[in-house]
Amino acid sequence: MSTSKKLLVAAIDFGTTYSGYAFSFKHEYDVDPTKVTSNNWTAGSRGLISFKTPTTVLLDQNKKFHSFGYAAEDKYSDLAEEEEHHGWYYFRRFKMMLFQKKGLKKDIMLKDINDRELPAMLIFSEAIRFLKSHLMDTLDKRATGIQLDDVHWVLTVPAIWDDAAKQFMRVAAEKVLRSVSMMTLEVADGCHSDMKCHRCKFRTFLNYQYEYQKHAGIDTDNLSIALEPEAASLYCKHLPVEKISGCDSQNFSAFSPGSRYLVLDAGGGTVDITVHEVNSNGTLKELQKASGGAWGGTQVDESFRQFLIKIVGANILVAFKDQCTSDYVDMLREFETKKRSVKADTGGKVTIKIPISLKELFEEQTEEDIKECINCTPFAGKVQWVGDKVRIHSDIFKKLFENAAENIVQHVRKLFKEQDLEGTNTILMVGGFSESALLQDRIRQAFPSPAYRVIIPSEAGLAVLKGAVLFGHNPTTIASRVAKYTYGVSTTREFDPATDPSDKKKRYGNMYRCVDVFSRHVQKGQTLVVDEAQTERKYTPVYKDQTAMSFEVFISDDSNPRFVTDHCCQRLGKINVDIPDLTGGLDREVWVKMIFGGTEIKVEAREQRTGKITTARFDFLD
Repeated sequence: MSTSKKLLVAAIDFGTTYSGYAFSFKHEYDVDPTKVTSNNWTAGSRGLISFKTPTTVLLDQNKKFHSFGYAAEDKYSDLAEEEEHHGWYYFRRFKMMLFQKKGLKKDIMLKDINDRELPAMLIFSEAIRFLKSHLMDTLDKRATGIQLDDVHWVLTVPAIWDDAAKQFMRVAAEKVLRSVSMMTLEVADGCHSDMKCHRCKFRTFLNYQYEYQKHAGIDTDNLSIALEPEAASLYCKHLPVEKISGCDSQNFSAFSPGSRYLVLDAGGGTVDITVHEVNSNGTLKELQKASGGAWGGTQVDESFRQFLIKIVGANILVAFKDQCTSDYVDMLREFETKKRSVKADTGGKVTIKIPISLKELFEEQTEEDIKECINCTPFAGKVQWVGDKVRIHSDIFKKLFENAAENIVQHVRKLFKEQDLEGTNTILMVGGFSESALLQDRIRQAFPSPAYRVIIPSEAGLAVLKGAVLFGHNPTTIASRVAKYTYGVSTTREFDPATDPSDKKKRYGNMYRCVDVFSRHVQKGQTLVVDEAQTERKYTPVYKDQTAMSFEVFISDDSNPRFVTDHCCQRLGKINVDIPDLTGGLDREVWVKMIFGGTEIKVEAREQRTGKITTARFDFLD
């Protein structure tokens, strides 16, 4: 049964390469959880139909949102054809910034395809707003009667992301709501030049109120964050056997109580890996902290770029991007299609369409024949460039996948050697990159049957998206997780001259205290039960007139760090707890309780004297 209080659950899978949305009604979930509806997207220039659209955002010269996905790609190509793209902002595959950036802040900037910068929060917000508005428009066209307040939203994020990146996504989703709400009030308070009466002003207010309801952002109270491999695991757990490659009805136990399996979520940017065990009641528990790396499909794209550089040179490829932007965009789309279609048993040569403008640019600037230049490279006899087609020997093409595949294989091998994963021999492959026959073949070679079993759902690329909808209906299906780090806060305690270093000694009034103490709340590797407080720590103010306490939150790879300044520690953010009642002076004990079992950290603060409980504010982006 769905535990959601909303009529409909909608999920947005915001991917590195592709994004999309899916939804299901509460009554549908109760009858058949797998009945999840996703949208079909059309690439206008080619008529392609897909369940997701490219994660591409286009803004005009005034930094105003223009389009998203295939529409953004096609519009930018059209502009480039007419040499009118200068001044426009074209962002693609920007999600990886949240994984790669340490010390993430709200005001961080993002570079577009031409290295022009805009606030990252703006671009992420516009992308989420578009997908949300597109979904609401779809529901309107179907005459479902669903309003914004009837929907519970779910955003997917990689499990290997840190807490700051998760908060960034939440703020980006909520930010649009605030900005549009302010715009609505602004218009309501004034009157258009051609509207002189109260009735006209009232009508104007209603019009903008309708736009607010239809196109606002996502209220944070109606938003959940789902971890991608977990979502995929939930979806596959509900699928019938015939929809999962590698399973048969006579010997199917991958999702039965007591079984264990490794979830290999290979997406466009990252590969996200976690290991689940099925509890007796059907819920899932995580056996090991989520891990992975930047080994997704974009690493294959980088290998292709390096392949071209070895033939034409880096300077020519940059000039091609700048001078023939439309052709450059088409080339990227062509390769994205090709890398999904090549099979493991493909022999002979693979043909890729490369705009002839690249060949012409190379020969014009170097005054050399590209065919002769290829003969001077390691690709002699294995690559032919004729007109707008490049014929690549299948072995060379398959090597483009080598780095990504090898990184994945080595990491999975390392995990299977861990003591707490003993007996685990099933690999569940999900994510868009898992649809690659070449990656599937490499995984099966590395983990052959019957010692291992590799299973792949029929819609591996949609498993995360549809599973996120199931998570929104019943998030308690994930019973427990494993702490990726040791979490603690920076605090002070009475200075002990016998054990504490002198540089940690600081005077507060008439007493000396030891500063930068790591007050541990959760230990790395600890099992965290969902919605259960793992620890509760007592803190007191250091000044009598203190009306708030701010705790610096730190993480560590060490199990028990002593000070937050230790080399193994990294600042994550801060918690703010209000203590407005000054009665009691320094004798105002506050118990801080952190709940780590969910996809995001929750904090509660309880004043011991009054018993008052408040939800503390977490800020990882300050």
